[in-house]
Amino acid sequence: MDFYKATHNDILYHLQNLRHLVFEVTDQCNLDCRYCAYSELYRGYDARKGKNMSFIKAKLIMDYLCDLWKGGGYSDGSNNELTISFYGGEPLMNFRFIQQVIDYVENLGLEKIGKICSYSMTTNAVLINQYMDYLVEKDFRLLISLDGDEFAQSYRRDHLGNNSFDRVFKNIKLLQDKYPEYFENKISFNSVLHNRNEIESIHQFIRTQFAKIPRISPLSEVGICKEKKHEFISIYRNPTESFYRSGNCEFIESEMLMRTPRTAQLADYILHQGANDYYTYNDLYINKDELPLSTGTCVPFFKKMFVTVNGKILPCERISQQFSVGQVHEDRVELNENYVVDRHNYYISKYANQCINCVSNRVCMQCVYFIDDICKDDTRCPSFLTKNDLERRNEDTFKFLEEHPHYYKRILEEVKITV
Repeated sequence: MDFYKATHNDILYHLQNLRHLVFEVTDQCNLDCRYCAYSELYRGYDARKGKNMSFIKAKLIMDYLCDLWKGGGYSDGSNNELTISFYGGEPLMNFRFIQQVIDYVENLGLEKIGKICSYSMTTNAVLINQYMDYLVEKDFRLLISLDGDEFAQSYRRDHLGNNSFDRVFKNIKLLQDKYPEYFENKISFNSVLHNRNEIESIHQFIRTQFAKIPRISPLSEVGICKEKKHEFISIYRNPTESFYRSGNCEFIESEMLMRTPRTAQLADYILHQGANDYYTYNDLYINKDELPLSTGTCVPFFKKMFVTVNGKILPCERISQQFSVGQVHEDRVELNENYVVDRHNYYISKYANQCINCVSNRVCMQCVYFIDDICKDDTRCPSFLTKNDLERRNEDTFKFLEEHPHYYKRILEEVKITV
């Protein structure tokens, strides 16, 4: 079986059809969350030095992309929406940068080349009371970090060790009261699961207080410092175990749907093993068994481009910054498509022999950049499945479907797959 390798043209295509540009606005934060991905628990990121991204670098990367978009050649015209996101640290600590970027974008004339821009941000809401009018004016989609009630929020502390709950809760309520329609349509919540909360308590609190169904994220198990492993284990909460500890599993599952373990596994089966999944009409004419194998790793810039506060260019904000593929300098953008594709193919090819023998090789979801030992010669994929592994997983899925047949229709009708 052939193994898929990205090409120079793939990179150009995804750059010209870029959907999502993410700026790391600042590496400063007004909180000192114990489990933060940039805390001492983890490795794989540049030292945090209280640095703000310069507008010059943002302008350079925007001009670089605009030149590509205007040049055409690889654009298929199917994507005209570009989301520009602001990430941190806490992005509102460099609010002036956000204003400068939006002012510049709105004067670029992107609508003349068919680009429609929208804005989004991930925020801890500590400063949202100061800037909510602007965020509403620019119709931002906001993802607010809140772990639940006061005790659940206690890992999200300020630099003096104080729980951020009272201030954050007050600010969110202020936004909800002042702009109820905006709040209903544009606000979502992300809660980190840990040893001071549970899926049930998070769901109940966010739903009761804000009429929202939160995303619930476990602590990342990628890039943990060896010397901090014990501390990580002490605060980690397994999401599947937490879900089953709930006294109201059926209700939570019905409301959260794809955000619970069993329904997510069922949806994965329907999408990838049901033999009826087609992303485009052209797929109807393709024999999938003849396609080359691939991991679940996105080709660079297929989903987004991430620019760090230090100007590093990465395919995603979730992966280690050691995998940067380019650099925004103070006077130019350094991004060589051949280097990008060669580096990507090098890491992907490490798993080629394992993929050939894996029964899920046609439906792989494993991003290789989330494999801790990726830089080793003998690296092993943690998602490798044998035939018996897959059969056991499918047996569990079928049993769940027999007990909850209505979820089949709900998943088909309500779940939207985005790429």
